[in-house]
Amino acid sequence: MKTSPITLQFGTQRLPASGDGLLQATTALAALGLPLPAGGASFDWAAFAAEHDLASPERDFGVGPEATLHPTEFARLAFVLNTAEARRWRKRAQTLLARALTGDVRLAAEIAERSADPEARRWLAARLESTDARRTLMGTVARHGGEGQVYGQLGSISNRSVLGTDSATIRRERGVKQTRDGLRSEELLRMAYLDTATARAIEEQGAFGNAAILRLHEDVARRERGLWQKSG
Repeated sequence: MKTSPITLQFGTQRLPASGDGLLQATTALAALGLPLPAGGASFDWAAFAAEHDLASPERDFGVGPEATLHPTEFARLAFVLNTAEARRWRKRAQTLLARALTGDVRLAAEIAERSADPEARRWLAARLESTDARRTLMGTVARHGGEGQVYGQLGSISNRSVLGTDSATIRRERGVKQTRDGLRSEELLRMAYLDTATARAIEEQGAFGNAAILRLHEDVARRERGLWQKSG
């Protein structure tokens, strides 16, 4: 299969990849300190692939079909090959894990900037906006006497208003573990708007306690859903 090649960049490393994200094996293995002989001479790729459970299909990078590595296969090899280059990749992986665990948002920015898909970046921006709006709403609810199951009930009302169904159905139908991972950009933005509108209404009307908060959120959700339906 011939695809338009792209380049994946990790720090200073640049690895050629197929249009569907498979790494060119020759370059990827060289980056791990295991360069293949020219033309594949004296190297049994089939045996190497079997030994390391590599199953990615061939891709044409311009000179005919070539072996490839999925990024997960490349990462696995980085942890099993005993070369200086592989050890450096392991150190990079440790650094990335530490940054992820400490919530380094610059890591997320670096990943987002590498994405060639504008919609993926829009989705990330919508997801962050939705998360901030939900945190603001939860803080407002807590200050106004909300407790216990009210937080889950607020989410259920929002899901019904924006998605027309419950979160369990969304997770099952869209194959995700977290509901918002499966939402589209416009759905996330509607969630954010609804949460923001409810938080503002709670503050302005002085709603206090679970019952009053839920009643107000239902009113806001009903009103906004009606407006969305009218606008198409």
